[in-house]
Amino acid sequence: MSNFFRKHTQLVLIYGFLLLFIVVVSFLDENFLTGRNFKNLLLTGFPLLMVAFGQTLIILTKGIDLSLGGIVALCNVSCVVLMNPDSPVGFVAPVVATIVIGAACGALNGFVITRWRLAPIIVTLATSSMFSGLALFVLPTPGGKVHKAFAQFLGGDLGPIPVGLVLIVLCLVLIRLLTNETPFGKAARAIGGNEGAAYSTGIQVNKVKLLTYMLAGIFCAMAGIFLSAQMYSGDPTIGGSFATNSISATVVGGTMMSGAVGDPLGTVAGVFIIIIINNMLNLIGVSSFYQFVFQGVILILALAISALKDIKGGALV
Repeated sequence: MSNFFRKHTQLVLIYGFLLLFIVVVSFLDENFLTGRNFKNLLLTGFPLLMVAFGQTLIILTKGIDLSLGGIVALCNVSCVVLMNPDSPVGFVAPVVATIVIGAACGALNGFVITRWRLAPIIVTLATSSMFSGLALFVLPTPGGKVHKAFAQFLGGDLGPIPVGLVLIVLCLVLIRLLTNETPFGKAARAIGGNEGAAYSTGIQVNKVKLLTYMLAGIFCAMAGIFLSAQMYSGDPTIGGSFATNSISATVVGGTMMSGAVGDPLGTVAGVFIIIIINNMLNLIGVSSFYQFVFQGVILILALAISALKDIKGGALV
């Protein structure tokens, strides 16, 4: 047991903080711990969690992606525009096409970053504007229709268990296996730790980075598809704060901005900490304008904590 706590100290602390947060908020509102509110938190948190999983993969390679919100918006409106709500299988082709679009957006980021050796923050800042503009071109104003059965399924239950929870568990298992158990995950962490050393050991750095950004794009496509079902429509401005919130959730969840170190399981806690903070602010009647201020403060604190860990880690070497 002591070995477990030593090995997973960061995760234990993060989930301990999440539990404390849940207890505090439950005192503010007696309905917080109800099954209905729990399902609402899952539905609200799912899109951000998908984006945060993508951001976690990228940060593990010591990169960053500011375009994830734009990819979410583009995938959201593409799914809605392509969907045929009158056909029994009218959701299949749009879902597949949306995943391809997400992967293509991520591949574009990865290609430009690796081909011309440009800073990820600069490239993704530029492509963020491009993807957001394309979303507005595809669907200039919020609207469209979604396949009703498809939307009801994603927002419904499998017996007593919400579909959203099943999808979260499946995605978490897959991304943890990918990052912790596969050669790709070990290569991504090696690149984040020391790219030059990773290259000298035979790791195909550019290929791994390209695949990382593609996977992030696919996770964003999943978020966009889920938002389509959740809203029964598309919104070209829906991407808004996904990029910054995904960074906050990833870093709060224990992934270090210096790369290599992090666990998607911690990202889950980071996402729900942010979701619960927003939920708490709504409960106490804080204006949405001030909620953006709180989100910014959370991001600054998360980055500061990550920087302190880097300094501490460097001092221990």
